[in-house]
Amino acid sequence: MLPPPTFFSTLITFHLFPLHAPITLYGLNAPFGRFASKTSRFNLNGNIAWAAAELVSPITFATTLLLNPHAPLNYPARILAGLYFAHYAHRAIFSPLILSPKRSPLHVIVALAMGVFNVFNGYLVASGLAFYPPDDKVSWKFWLGVFGWAVGFIGNVYHDEVLNDLRRPPSDRLVISHLPEDDDPKSGKYKVPRGGLFNLVSFPNYLSEWIEWTCFAIAASSSPIISLPSLTRLSLQPGLGRWISTIWWPSHLLHPAWMFVLAEISSMLPRALKGHEWYQEKLDNYPKNRKAVIPGML
Repeated sequence: MLPPPTFFSTLITFHLFPLHAPITLYGLNAPFGRFASKTSRFNLNGNIAWAAAELVSPITFATTLLLNPHAPLNYPARILAGLYFAHYAHRAIFSPLILSPKRSPLHVIVALAMGVFNVFNGYLVASGLAFYPPDDKVSWKFWLGVFGWAVGFIGNVYHDEVLNDLRRPPSDRLVISHLPEDDDPKSGKYKVPRGGLFNLVSFPNYLSEWIEWTCFAIAASSSPIISLPSLTRLSLQPGLGRWISTIWWPSHLLHPAWMFVLAEISSMLPRALKGHEWYQEKLDNYPKNRKAVIPGML
């Protein structure tokens, strides 16, 4: 069974997403976190806006599977769907609404951009599991991917909590205890995160998430490339995808799970490089041997 026509046009559109990377690397700072303006009238509550934007992904994922006719998910695909929901249960609910102290404000443009990204992500990854599923026969490669996903997920959660602990009072810290007892988390001053992979890189939470979703993609697909039907076999629905198809209709594209990895790296790598530079400029005691996001390399 072929996916609906919107799947192919949406996947083609999403392949254009990484083109923004040079802009965010050399020109534009997304206005949240250390780069947020505290006084903009377009700011939203950081915790609530983050949760709302991230919830778009699992909601889109679930509705895609429920509303689009497809064969029942096989056993490996059901496991991967569960991993997807586990990630977003933490990222959209537990982290921003339960675990995280007060976050920096989130500009409405950032929240909307996150929501749009998550519509693409949820729709395409769900469709990939439904129409381009992993092999029915569970192989060692699948379980290796699941194990790698778990390692990345745990690393992501741990390093996020290291950052959260910098903003918690000593009695409420979850994973680190080396900060001085008289350290004031309400001072508003940025502190040097330490512990885990923070001893090697400035953004181990990013690196952990890349590992997580790369291993997910390994488990989800026998090949990172899928073949597209020709236009003579497919009647495209109106919309942006139809316009794009008139100038570009490839024969092969990345599997949605691998496209998600590429989209994440192209979004997060520029921010990691600029954030690392910011740390080095603003914090006098920042370790000189740390890299931005890949130990010993970058």
